[in-house]
Amino acid sequence: MKILIYGNTGKACRNEWISNLETLLKAEKIEYDIISREDLQNEMSADALFILGGDGTILHLTEFASKNNIPIIGINAGKLGFLSEFEICETENALNSLIKGELKQDKRSTLSIEFNQKKYIALNDAVVQRIYTENEDGIISNIEIFIDGKAVDIVRGDGVIVSTPTGSTAYSLSAGGAILAPRINAHSITTISAHSLHHRPIIFSADSTCELLLKEGNIAGLFIDGKLVDTLKCGDRIKVSKSELFMTFYRKETSDFYDRLLSKLNVNFNRG
Repeated sequence: MKILIYGNTGKACRNEWISNLETLLKAEKIEYDIISREDLQNEMSADALFILGGDGTILHLTEFASKNNIPIIGINAGKLGFLSEFEICETENALNSLIKGELKQDKRSTLSIEFNQKKYIALNDAVVQRIYTENEDGIISNIEIFIDGKAVDIVRGDGVIVSTPTGSTAYSLSAGGAILAPRINAHSITTISAHSLHHRPIIFSADSTCELLLKEGNIAGLFIDGKLVDTLKCGDRIKVSKSELFMTFYRKETSDFYDRLLSKLNVNFNRG
């Protein structure tokens, strides 16, 4: 068995967390490598990738894990930890469960985003959103939305979110979007602070292609899983489709999406 370890470099206790995991791996005589940001451009193989951090850390490794087809074990050392399966205090339990074959795989679809002759991979979402600068302080005007070449809406507001089922519980949810079950073959479109009462989330087949056209207005940013990757000007078009790559998570046998949803969203629900 071969294990990879990645820890959030922004966490003060990162070295301590990694050292504890190293001790456990050495005791089990399991081969492992600690990887850095620089390693994320390389091709690697492993039986599992332990990610110690929050949801942002996992999102940062989407392209690396999906392209190398390495299942992830998320160890939550952040705040929400919606994508993680284990808390930092459960690291030993996570490793033992992996060794015993007691974990199940949870396969999540990803987005392929094409813009400016570049292609990006997203686990959560692609967002076209206004950028606040000294010279650009107005709203974005007119983002036209196309599905399979057919115009379906024109949005005047702060932006548009195109999300996967996984991303439906992230920024899209905060903007009033619908929650999609993980295995549904669909994507969602959610507007951000639209200046109209008619806008509602659009759920469409993941086998379709969505395009966003910035028709007029101020400068906007293209954000992939929360990271600004490029800027847009009038006439720019973003193409969003289902990627051939998947992100695979290892989860507890008892893990349930709806239980996690209620727990992470702090919903007290009496099942009777």
